[in-house]
Amino acid sequence: ATRQAQVLSRVPLSVSAYTQETMDKKGVKSFEDVARFTPGVRFDSGDNSISIRGISSGAGSGTTGVYIDDTPIQMRSLGFSADDSLPAIFDLERVEVLRGPQGTLFGAGSQGGTVRYITPQPSLTQYSGFGRAEVSKTRYGGTSYEGGAAFGGPLIEDKIGVRFSAWQRQD
Repeated sequence: ATRQAQVLSRVPLSVSAYTQETMDKKGVKSFEDVARFTPGVRFDSGDNSISIRGISSGAGSGTTGVYIDDTPIQMRSLGFSADDSLPAIFDLERVEVLRGPQGTLFGAGSQGGTVRYITPQPSLTQYSGFGRAEVSKTRYGGTSYEGGAAFGGPLIEDKIGVRFSAWQRQD
């Protein structure tokens, strides 16, 4: 929330942060699931609009800033749905929901709050991996599945690191 790593209880803002482990335990697959666990956040899957503390806009610039690391994803209501503007919840270090005006750190598009997707950074010293798979069958319906894997580590020790991630879901 202050663009510094610190203990959540010492952050002087209203923040909800979910680690990958927490989201896996809760079965979080999308931002709609994050919104269910976050007080003061409403998500409309019909038009991908996020309302934090009741602040939303039906036209023009969005009132909630959405970021992947420090890169903004602009959401605007232009009469059509921006279905791909929210990333899938897979291979993330954490998701942060900052409630209340965040204009000082995150710009004018964050009057209601900000959602940050924090990705794992490639390590320069050790290899790591992450995987998740799920299969389900609906009576009188089809089979649903999800599978993904991520792997990362140093290419050149202490100089260059890389992380690859692939994910697929079918409902």
